Amino acid sequence: MDTEIVYGFAECKFGTIVVACRSKAICDLQFLGYNKMEVIHELASHWGVYTPTTQDDMMADTVKRIIFDGYDQKIDINLHGTEFQLKVWKEVMKVQKGETISYQELAERIGEPKAVRAVASAVAQNPIAMLVPCHRIIHKDGTLGEYHWGKELKKQLLDWEKSTDA
Repeated sequence: MDTEIVYGFAECKFGTIVVACRSKAICDLQFLGYNKMEVIHELASHWGVYTPTTQDDMMADTVKRIIFDGYDQKIDINLHGTEFQLKVWKEVMKVQKGETISYQELAERIGEPKAVRAVASAVAQNPIAMLVPCHRIIHKDGTLGEYHWGKELKKQLLDWEKSTDA
């Protein structure tokens, strides 16, 4: 089993993204909120301090082109979480570009209508932004709710998705 992490940085219309792969499958995708070395150290805490890493910005650029430029290529993802988190994230991936659903609706879709808070917590812990499109999950009253990189970015992403061809 390949335990090396390949990571890279790419510029998109919303700033810099950092993408990480393990065994040729995306295991982490974030917007860069601060300096690259801090992000690498933060990600290392998820992967394990002694996990070998290689930087490959071309891989990250390919992922960026698939997400933001409509480049047609299959991407494998490698989600790790609890059984409940995986169930939530897999349902989040069914929400189409340009659409939003509420945390309540998401809870109902997974058969856990009373678990709205747990669903919201799982959404917040999503390690693969954009590919598990947690920005598409909003409050029942139509307000956006929180987003790891700020409400303004969440709004920009949703506006962009609604304005581009799905």
